[in-house]
Amino acid sequence: MITCIGHTALDYIFNVEKFPEPNTSVQIPSAKLYFGGAAANTAVGVKKLGVDSELFSCVGYDFRNSKYEKYLKNLGVKLNLYYSEEEETPKAWIFTDKENNQITFFLWGAAKHYREIEAPTFNSKIVHLATGDPKFNLQCAKKNYKKSLISFDPGQDLPLYSREDLKDILNYANFLFMNRHEFERAKKLLNYELEDFLNHLDLLVVTFGSKGSKIFTKNEIIEIPAIKPRKVTDPTGAGDAYRAGFLSSYIKGYDLKTCGLVGSAVASFVVEEKGCQSNLPSWEEVLERLRLEGFKVEL
Repeated sequence: MITCIGHTALDYIFNVEKFPEPNTSVQIPSAKLYFGGAAANTAVGVKKLGVDSELFSCVGYDFRNSKYEKYLKNLGVKLNLYYSEEEETPKAWIFTDKENNQITFFLWGAAKHYREIEAPTFNSKIVHLATGDPKFNLQCAKKNYKKSLISFDPGQDLPLYSREDLKDILNYANFLFMNRHEFERAKKLLNYELEDFLNHLDLLVVTFGSKGSKIFTKNEIIEIPAIKPRKVTDPTGAGDAYRAGFLSSYIKGYDLKTCGLVGSAVASFVVEEKGCQSNLPSWEEVLERLRLEGFKVEL
């Protein structure tokens, strides 16, 4: 079982030629709603890869009996949800330019309730802390450390972490996932170099978009190529897909290079369609894509 903690959200995703300057406007295509939220994206990705997943999240009064809730239940994701009676489910408006840079406006809504919840103890092999409330993530890390492997991905919520909280949570994390931009911000915030991170972690994974990813441990650096998608429609959710692939492979017992390759392959499916969960693959589809790219992974 992999437990994913953090945001469940409704996403509005837009592709724009460029971001507008202040006090100007830019045209956008028609709006379409997608299922999202980093924790939910990862939990769904894990489940589709054949590993049991649990989602712990704060959702709004509009989530109960919604299409999204029914979808998660039908997939078999174990739901461990806090329902707000006065706030709506978090929502994200995500804008991507032609260079695949992103700006996100995020309505926290029901996510404000994390501060009111006592961190649970989970019966899972891996507890994955996705975007969400920093204080609550820190409590979950402390409470479940050594009972479970702690995976941490602050994502675009990294600016919400104080220097003290980010430094503290690394003391209770086994895995850290970041893209290259987040890693540079974290280095500056903490005044850390690579070796400082590895003094706290078992492994650090940094993704570089179309240039692949790198897995850092105390003993080695493993370079993972990007698996080529059939087309590129939108990069939103690629990071969550990578985490789902990596963690699912890890729990299945594969070596770190294979975990990275599977993560890269899962991400390659997601960028082919709009929506973080629209094109998540099965385990068999991932292995077939890796085979076509010249990588053999045993079942």
